Amino acid sequence: MNTDYDVIVVGAGHAGVEAALASARLGMKTALFTIFIDNIAMMSCNPSIGGPGKSHLVSELGMLGGEMARHIDSYNLQLKNLNHTKGLAARITRAQADKYWYRIKMREIIEKQENLEVVQGIVSDLILDGKKVTGVKDQVGIEYGAKAVILCTGTFLKGRFIIGDVKYEAGRQGEQSSEELSDRLREYGFEVDRYQTATPPRIDKRTINFSEIEELKGEENPRYFSYYTLKEENSVMPTWLTYTTPETIRVASELLKYSPIVTGIVSSKGPRHCPSLDRKVLRFPEKTDHQIFLEQESTESNEIYINGFTTAMPPFAQDAMLKTIKGLENAKIMRYGYAVEYDYIPANQLKLTLETKVLENLYTAGTINGTSGYEEAAVQGFMASVNAVRKIKGQSPVIIDRSEGYTGVLIDDIINKDTPEPYRVLPSRAEYRLTLRQDNVFLRLLDKAREIGILDKEKLEELENAKKEIEKELERLRNITVYPTKENNEILISLGHDTMNNPVSAFEFLARKEMTYDGLARFIETEKLSKIVKEQVEINSKYKIFIDREKNQIEKFKKLEEMIIPKDTDYEKIKGISNIAISGLVYSQPETIGQASRISGITHNDMTLLIAFIKEKNK
Repeated sequence: MNTDYDVIVVGAGHAGVEAALASARLGMKTALFTIFIDNIAMMSCNPSIGGPGKSHLVSELGMLGGEMARHIDSYNLQLKNLNHTKGLAARITRAQADKYWYRIKMREIIEKQENLEVVQGIVSDLILDGKKVTGVKDQVGIEYGAKAVILCTGTFLKGRFIIGDVKYEAGRQGEQSSEELSDRLREYGFEVDRYQTATPPRIDKRTINFSEIEELKGEENPRYFSYYTLKEENSVMPTWLTYTTPETIRVASELLKYSPIVTGIVSSKGPRHCPSLDRKVLRFPEKTDHQIFLEQESTESNEIYINGFTTAMPPFAQDAMLKTIKGLENAKIMRYGYAVEYDYIPANQLKLTLETKVLENLYTAGTINGTSGYEEAAVQGFMASVNAVRKIKGQSPVIIDRSEGYTGVLIDDIINKDTPEPYRVLPSRAEYRLTLRQDNVFLRLLDKAREIGILDKEKLEELENAKKEIEKELERLRNITVYPTKENNEILISLGHDTMNNPVSAFEFLARKEMTYDGLARFIETEKLSKIVKEQVEINSKYKIFIDREKNQIEKFKKLEEMIIPKDTDYEKIKGISNIAISGLVYSQPETIGQASRISGITHNDMTLLIAFIKEKNK
């Protein structure tokens, strides 16, 4: 058996899948290790992809050459475009995945991928040459060599399954945990901590009273995540909406004494943005009408995921609470909700490439870095793999900064900011939300995609031509004048729009709130443009002032962000800087002023003194 590889990926969840595919597609001989081969790309919790911030991550991943965007476009039950009334930056896509087909077809892609081998086994140790990782050892003692190792271990490091007062070793219900690897990581100098996550019960669709709940269908023609997707229409399988009741809260309050959160069986922190029903009742006892979404898991199953009903309370408590919800009075639970506690490595021990500072050639991605979510995991796996391959090839790393993508915001945040709970990407975490939209991913990341080299040349050329077409059409519109003629004003009145008094460029005319590019054809000669080109032309016209303002902010940001901190900087020699700042800078070893500014405890005064010190040093 050949046991030597260029890249070894440990874990075949969403981070591991993207890492393994990226490495193999970049020509590296790659091994993907998984505890159970049938559960590659398993959706352990909610079988959905997208949402605020997350949809941007998936589209960015697709643009860079990752698989998730194309895959969810193909294997979903419904897609929805959300937040259209909340402004341009808030528009998102959310997919309800077909949990069964997503997993089955992803395994098929993995197994057909050239340069990629799958190995079922538990990695128990790393092989080291001093402070360099040179491979891994599995639980039965087989050693595998590698030039780089990427850990994508999810919730499996010392995973503990919890329901009520029952607690046992498991990374997921029915699957064994990895018990030795995190001990070895501690021995090698890593700080290791624990987090917790939970999932709701699943119920039998045939036991739901659908006449009592609201049906919510998907869209036939949604915005897709991938630029490869060409569908005439999408599946519109519905989800359903119901609510908790005052009786739910009363029953839950009476049974809280059995909650593992209350009893102390669960002691670690869970995701704040996806709280359990137990925590909702504890924190907001006065609120009784919590939303409950019922989401089918697959066309191949009658299992319904109860979104909003996350809990690890004992089975009898879950049954009692469920029967108080409208439409679910007779619902039958097929799988009870539960929690999982697991070890993770705080991400301040990583470089921006996702290589660890503790051991060379070791990369970590996904839940092991203290993040939550399939989308966050996938982009980390992809970026870790790309940078591992580039290091092997002697190429410079690919770093996406905060002004270029949510991927950059995510990686920069987890490394440079304290995350007291599993990190979830959110629009509020991005300083430049108007620039980092889902609709303009191809414009933002075209150069990065070309540099990485996974996206095929035909698609790159197509998107490059679209970019040129946008620029050409914007320039053309700026040089065309629309006059306030009687005929033009009559057209505006017939459309229910305000009339015009002064001549304006077609570019300015398109900026009118009610005007579309297709509507311009009533006033000037227009071009035959693709859908994505039309969209960008309209957006650039209507939001020019705001986009230009943000561009100026980004330019200022980049001057600060890109100021390099010399590696030999002795922070204790900076007069006036606080001890907290010195401690944070020495521990984090930031590469740039931008990174340093986001370290917890560093003040504006500390930054001013640091910048002055570096400028003086550079003289």
